[in-house]
Parts: sequence; C-alpha cells; structure tokens
Amino acid sequence: MIVPAGRPGPAFYLAGDSFPDDVGVERALAPRLGPHFDGWVGQAALADIPGGFDPAIAARAAQLEAALPEGPALRRVVLIGRSSGARVVTEVACRRPVQAVICLGYPFRRPGGPLEPARFAHLSGLAVPTLILQGTSDAYGTPTAARFHPLSPHIQVQALEADHRLRLAAPDWDAACRLILDFCAHAAAPHDLTG
Repeated sequence: MIVPAGRPGPAFYLAGDSFPDDVGVERALAPRLGPHFDGWVGQAALADIPGGFDPAIAARAAQLEAALPEGPALRRVVLIGRSSGARVVTEVACRRPVQAVICLGYPFRRPGGPLEPARFAHLSGLAVPTLILQGTSDAYGTPTAARFHPLSPHIQVQALEADHRLRLAAPDWDAACRLILDFCAHAAAPHDLTG
C-alpha cells in the first residue's frame, strides 16, 4: 500500500511512568512541534479518558489505541513517547501503521536490572519509521548500548547530550525538535509499506 505524502498529524504524546513529574518534556516539545502537526494530543488529554493515567504498559497501549483515528487518517498520525511512553507507542505502532514514531529516552534496560526482552523484543519487527533520541548518559541505555539490541532497519538512533530526564537547555530542545521535524517530513514522503 502506498502512503501519500502530506502534513503529518495529529501527534499523540505519551509521558513516562513519572507523569506528571516529567511534564517539562511535553512543555518543551508541544510549542515547538505542535504548530507543525494537524493537532496535538498530550498526556493530560489521554489521562482524561475514562480510567485516567495507568502506568501499566498494556493499559496505556489500549488507551492510546482507543484514541487513534481509523482508516486512512491513521497513516498520518505521529506517535511520540518518553521513557515508558516510548515503549507504549512502539508497541502500538507494531499493530497500527502510523506515519512515524518518535522516542525520547527509550527504556532499554532498568538501571542495574537484568535484561527484560519484553522491553525491546518488538523493536526488531517495527515497520514504521522510528527515531530514537537517546541521552549519552541515559541510565536506561546509551545510544551505543541501544545498538546492541535487535533493532528494525526502520529505526534510527540519534544521541542527545542528556540523561534519562532529558534536562535540556532551550537551544538543545530547538535542535532536537528540528531533528524530529526533519524525520517526520521524510516519513511523510510517499513510501510503500507492503515491501
């Protein structure tokens, strides 16, 4: 199936387990990215769905899937997630062919914990164009460590000078959002999802 080019959107943003403590990430992204999409659905809006904010991965995935449009409109959606929100959006994208996925601080491995394939095994089969922005001092996995996991060829990993909390100065957020917008523009170009 050929996906037509066009303006991306809406964008759906999912925070990490620490929501609302990590709301600063969405506050940095929304004003920089929102105007470039046909709508912005943030974590607070998703949490207002009956059931509220449930940190469980399966519950959040079901909540997100219920909020997504059906039919051709789905292929214009961009999913953005931070930390566990990144895990949710990638799992959903394995089932729902959206236009692009953006991950910030993907939680590859709990600090000091054992490998948990449930965190990353699905990434090997992800067919949606995906950008992972990973902090060089992220305790859940650096960009170098990320490349040792089985990643689909549709996934790109870019380094950010940051930790897992993504405490970035305004110019660094500007640069990160330019990367995201460039990636989404490329993903919006016509491409065949059948091959």
